Amino acid sequence: MPERPLLKLPDPEPFDPRPGPRGGGNLAKPQRGRQGARLALRFSRLMQVAGNPQELIGFRDDPASIAPERAIVFEVAGQLKDFYAQAQALGLEYLGDYEEEFAPSDDFYDTKKPEKAISGRIYLAMPDVRALQELLGLWRRYQGGENMPRGKSEWRELFSLLIDVRPWGPQDRVPPETIEFWQESLRYAPEAPVRFEIELWFHENADQRARAFARMAAEVERMGGTVVHHATIPEIRYDGALVDIPPDQGQNLIDHPDIALARVDEIMFLRPQSVARHPRKEEPEGEDVPPDADAAPLPAGDPIAALLDGLPIQNHVRLSGRLIVDDPDDLEASYPVNRREHGTEMASLIIHGDLTRGEPPLPRPLLVQPVMQPDGGNSEQTPPDRLLVDVIHRAVRRIKVGDGDEPATAPGVVLINLSLGDRWRPFARVMSPLGRLLDFLAHRYRVLFLVSAGNVLDRLVIPDYGTSREFEDADPEEREKAVLAALNANKSQRTLFSPAEAMNALTIGAAHKSAVFNGGLPANLIDPFTDECLPNMVSAMGLGYRKAVKPDLLLDGGRMPVRVVGSGGSITVAPVVTPARLFGVKAAAPDPRGSTRHEDFACGTSVATALATRGGHRIFDALMDGAGGSNHDDLPLEYQALALKALLVHGATWGPKGEMLDGFFQPQGSGQHVARRDDITRLLGFGVPDIERVLDCAENRATLVGFGKIAAESALLYRIPIPAGLDGQRAFRALTATLAWFTPINARHQGYRRAALDISPGTDEKYWIADKRAPCQPTDKTIVRGSLFHERRTGERAAVFVDNGELLLRVSCRATAGELKEEVPYALAISFEVGVETGVAVYEEVRARIAPQVGVGVGAP
Repeated sequence: MPERPLLKLPDPEPFDPRPGPRGGGNLAKPQRGRQGARLALRFSRLMQVAGNPQELIGFRDDPASIAPERAIVFEVAGQLKDFYAQAQALGLEYLGDYEEEFAPSDDFYDTKKPEKAISGRIYLAMPDVRALQELLGLWRRYQGGENMPRGKSEWRELFSLLIDVRPWGPQDRVPPETIEFWQESLRYAPEAPVRFEIELWFHENADQRARAFARMAAEVERMGGTVVHHATIPEIRYDGALVDIPPDQGQNLIDHPDIALARVDEIMFLRPQSVARHPRKEEPEGEDVPPDADAAPLPAGDPIAALLDGLPIQNHVRLSGRLIVDDPDDLEASYPVNRREHGTEMASLIIHGDLTRGEPPLPRPLLVQPVMQPDGGNSEQTPPDRLLVDVIHRAVRRIKVGDGDEPATAPGVVLINLSLGDRWRPFARVMSPLGRLLDFLAHRYRVLFLVSAGNVLDRLVIPDYGTSREFEDADPEEREKAVLAALNANKSQRTLFSPAEAMNALTIGAAHKSAVFNGGLPANLIDPFTDECLPNMVSAMGLGYRKAVKPDLLLDGGRMPVRVVGSGGSITVAPVVTPARLFGVKAAAPDPRGSTRHEDFACGTSVATALATRGGHRIFDALMDGAGGSNHDDLPLEYQALALKALLVHGATWGPKGEMLDGFFQPQGSGQHVARRDDITRLLGFGVPDIERVLDCAENRATLVGFGKIAAESALLYRIPIPAGLDGQRAFRALTATLAWFTPINARHQGYRRAALDISPGTDEKYWIADKRAPCQPTDKTIVRGSLFHERRTGERAAVFVDNGELLLRVSCRATAGELKEEVPYALAISFEVGVETGVAVYEEVRARIAPQVGVGVGAP
């Protein structure tokens, strides 16, 4: 029971919204005549036949030509105000866009930094004959210096920024990881059909979608293949199929990735099959515990957390009576007990935490819906004959609203644990279908997904050492820096696994931390880091979509050592996942002998995600404990997940290594901090959370929580009372603000997230009581890119009170992906603290000042 429970924020009042970001930039672009000359070859032949629809349609026989009903790629320097609206006005079917960086050239470059890559966007649209004719007419006007027709002036800007325009071709449809996937599939099973995914262009018109699917299916059949599964989810603009083709056709695509399916205009991507897989431990290291090891009371009430994973051992001594298993596909019938490793570990970690710590179990049951099953080898994996995006979509709908005629299994669930990731879908600029799905479901059903960042088991080259002995004998702090520099140098190869880029989810990385580690390791294993606030060696790195903060948090994932596996001019190290008993996190586990009392050790981002889910559950229990003194036990279901999202992050910091990294990483110098701290954020996110800190306040610290809804282009003003004892006093003080929301998404718009919220000062005095932004955290430019705003400010100067001794904070909302008609739900956590040496009773003074304002209400507008 908290001694000083979290307080309620006073109700906000309407206020003036914060001005949006300014435009502008330093982009140099070519003159009109130069643009005409550069792009003439793209348009000249089209211009000749533009008046003859039949000749235009004939261009479809040439995959290198722009043609009707073929996706056009507009490579644009910078970005346009609203390409979607311009495309729609022209009659082009807008298909999507994504960020890109282009090498500088004589035509396009940064005037201040000519060597800097040019930020831009790829816009995708599909014309019919009439739209293509009109596009060519606009190009003719641009070349001739004529005015654009009324309502189409933006096309002048597009043509002036156009780096290239071309058809979407085989080089776009077949990314390198697909070739690698096909090669691996044929290497392991040379006689088996090659299974992969096809993502079709999503058309708004259902008849057009059906025709596109039929043309794709006909080509698959012509190759001797079959369509295994097909799913369409209009809310995220997804139309996909799982297909098999004969092995010889797979080899043919590897050898000639510009033929057959790669030339079908209806296809956007050929992708590896999205599969989450967990290989079983080769050498279990655990032991049995006594039969009465878990004597804690059994849980009661309805579940508020769900686990989508493998099937756990339901009668394990640590899990018996603590699970509600919903198995609609009867996976249990073909799931041997000794194969139920991952689900058992995750369920145990959510319910008990690290068993080494001996924490009490959760007071509510955990809902488990299995979405993995044993494969033909030695692993658990998601269903091989269904699209993973459809599996997760159905599972979440079943929990929250029901499946067909069946009612919802647990409509009160607000936390969903997804300790799963697809290694064949590393994040690279484009949001994956599964990432889009989680964003949509989080907003639609008000649930918080906790998603593992992914485990990158690749070896790492460290150029600072030439031999194993040099590395082993190095000063630990210097060795740590060398490893961190090598990780940063390889950040593009160690990116998040889908769906960890999801913007509304909390993405969890693995901290280099475990309770069992005592500093002892075998002679051939080396601890690469000196601090537990750093990520361990396998934790995938951010950033996320549009450079949003990812991973969001780091939690215990095992203090993982490395082994030197190569040397000579540099050394190569590999992460060591066994013997995990020396550095892992302890959880219930299957036993080859059939014991239901076995426990073993695990490590990685799945472990960290399960612990984050447990942390969220603990915060929920404290918030809803009215009998224990909570001021928030009337928190409506609609806002519960958002409050947990805000409070999980509210106590997070970079820790002592943040300052070291800020002084060590490059680039250094004036104006370079954004790029440097973005690289630190790739590793640390917002940092390691302090769950205990947000469960209770302190004499010198008060935490206030509120929630509500906000409309686009509006703002709300919060008044935070400051203790009077600080008036004019020079003393340390800190203000931490965390704002969480679930943004609706626009999957066809350049902005993607419809709602951008932020916190800013509500007075000209700015943050007068804590005016300096702490340096060791993600930058102010980075924290506004996602759906979570978290920053810490400090101050020590003697501040004279203004605004009646209240700190005024403005919460603003902007529409960033087209029109935003709905109000956006949010949760807000504010902490104010002072140095204990001041003797100021912050909690009691703040509580006394807000009591008349909040009464017994809910603190929402």
